[in-house]
Amino acid sequence: MERNTKNVTEDRKLKHLKYIIKFLFYFILLININSCKTYKLVPEKEDNPQHNFDINLSGDSPNYSEIKYWVEHPEKEIHYTSLPKNYTDSLYNSNPEIDVFFVHPTLYFKGNRWNADIHNKKLNKEIGNSAIKNQASVFLGIANIYAPHYRQMHIQSYYDLKNGLQAFEVAYSDVESAFLYYWNNNNNGNKFIIAGHSQGTNHAERLLKDIIMKKDSMKNSLIISYLPGMPIIPFHEDLPPCSSPNQLDCYLSWRTLAEGHFPSGWDSSDSISCINPISWKTDTIVSENENHLGILFQNHKIHYPNSVSVYNNNGVVWIKPIKIPFARFYRMDNYHIADYNLFWINIRHNLRYRLKENGYD
Repeated sequence: MERNTKNVTEDRKLKHLKYIIKFLFYFILLININSCKTYKLVPEKEDNPQHNFDINLSGDSPNYSEIKYWVEHPEKEIHYTSLPKNYTDSLYNSNPEIDVFFVHPTLYFKGNRWNADIHNKKLNKEIGNSAIKNQASVFLGIANIYAPHYRQMHIQSYYDLKNGLQAFEVAYSDVESAFLYYWNNNNNGNKFIIAGHSQGTNHAERLLKDIIMKKDSMKNSLIISYLPGMPIIPFHEDLPPCSSPNQLDCYLSWRTLAEGHFPSGWDSSDSISCINPISWKTDTIVSENENHLGILFQNHKIHYPNSVSVYNNNGVVWIKPIKIPFARFYRMDNYHIADYNLFWINIRHNLRYRLKENGYD
């Protein structure tokens, strides 16, 4: 009897240990669903530049004829983009006839310069292993991916506009130069997609306004634009916000927040475009969990289909509590960092659907 009691106790300890290990495994996955490095919305003072903007500290402009200035490019020997480890794509096209020009989000959070050093190997590698691997990869096997390194502005630029606007100009000038190089040397008559996130969306929006929509050859080759993570107000009559799942010649934008949350200082306006990235409609109907296809986690695997339900509200997407184990330990108010990851397969499948419905099969 004593021996049996001891065995039962050991079994309970083993089950408890397995439970803890399982909890920690899921918790680690949960805290890493973000595509960007986790950061505070307002950076610490010691992480910020301690001087006013100085163009002489911005470094030289990248020469985009050199492959090293592209974080992702069809001609690079090493690629950061790959499909999720547990995802099989029977429609994968290794030689697409469509391109995507992708502008990565802010990953420059600490430093004494207003613009990142384009030669910072550690930062450049981080860009590849986060934004390119987890965001730009959604286009892999559908389009050729062109993603430039650029002298991104420090995150503090969003809070210090006096210096930030000048840093923005430097960053944008690189993005524009990279796109024009791509257009003149790599496009070769292909249709193309513009995509970005966060700071990348800011630059992509300006690129569309200042360059692409002003030149017919570019405008007529543009298929669709992805502009998530920032408030976007319609800016050109020939590029309206998308409003249906099969529409092209339009742009898609969304910002993901917890249901009931709206940050102070944010605009709440019907003029801000917002699409539901599950139903791909602009109405306020709540998407069904069964239509959610899974979350891309930092271990580069897809987990938990049918776990996310969202709806549009005042220019943002409100997400209902995510139905995954221990979700209460991970609840966030602002899911900005996961705008792509939460809907990775939905984005991919919908793009394929749009292309097929419009004769790009």
